[in-house]
Amino acid sequence: SPRRHHARQSALLLLATLCRASTLTSPAAALGRRAVYLTREVEKNGPLRAELETRGLLCGELPCIEHRLLAGNAQLSELLAQKQWQWVLVTSPEAGSLLVDAWEKAQRPALRVATVGPGTTKVLVPALLEVQFEPTKATGKMLAAELPASAVASDAPVLYPASARAPTTVQDGLGARGFSVHRVDTYTTESPEWTAEMQATAKAAEFAAFASPSALETWFEHAGNGATVICIGETSGARAKELGFERVHYPSKPGLKTWAALIEQVVNGEASDEVTRPPVDADYALLCDAVKLIDIVRRASDYWTYYLAFI
Repeated sequence: SPRRHHARQSALLLLATLCRASTLTSPAAALGRRAVYLTREVEKNGPLRAELETRGLLCGELPCIEHRLLAGNAQLSELLAQKQWQWVLVTSPEAGSLLVDAWEKAQRPALRVATVGPGTTKVLVPALLEVQFEPTKATGKMLAAELPASAVASDAPVLYPASARAPTTVQDGLGARGFSVHRVDTYTTESPEWTAEMQATAKAAEFAAFASPSALETWFEHAGNGATVICIGETSGARAKELGFERVHYPSKPGLKTWAALIEQVVNGEASDEVTRPPVDADYALLCDAVKLIDIVRRASDYWTYYLAFI
């Protein structure tokens, strides 16, 4: 009948609208399936974003951490000014920034500074705070294993300003070698509040980049472990595996450029250092898309049935 024909046409139009809406309104669809989500604090994603955009990659931001200063930060300038230290260790860019502030407040006393690697050293360079040592590999474990004893102040302790969430790898390793380590927690990282839209975006995201275990924990809490993750180094990579992420990558040598290069390889399907198993193949991805489409059709059918019941 004409009325039933009209109902059929209306249902088909509704199905087309639903299919189109599922593509356009999906939080990740605005950037596309190949977008990489950056998870540092918004103002600190710039360097990596610039590297990725230079390589032609599309980026989004889903901040997974925020920093909060602790009482130890207020004590740091006094510690630098009033005591001789064999070494001052810096194992993160945030710890480096806080060290520079405390050093300048203490009137720039002479320090022997060792960092975990080039990425952290870059934070100190603009302040002209000289770095005397970096390990051959940018990890806390290697820093503890390779830090040389000072011939000038071999009996002096090592000052280690750090995040409260940093593991004890550095002080334990140095302690086993006979160093006396004074650790002071100057800041901590916390999970920012996520909106429902942020959660939906993370759940739909295919790729995400992480620079710390705490950022991974926030993502896992809100979005699970379905994304392909590209970590800055093996510490974060190991945490990703513990959280059950199945597609985990990290460069053999941590650093901004090696990290960006690996992200490019992963997005383009060229990475060869998969930690657990190969990336999902095209047939499996197609099956996932088909399941989503079936759900859309089912919902459209429900609308159609409802519409016919009232004509």
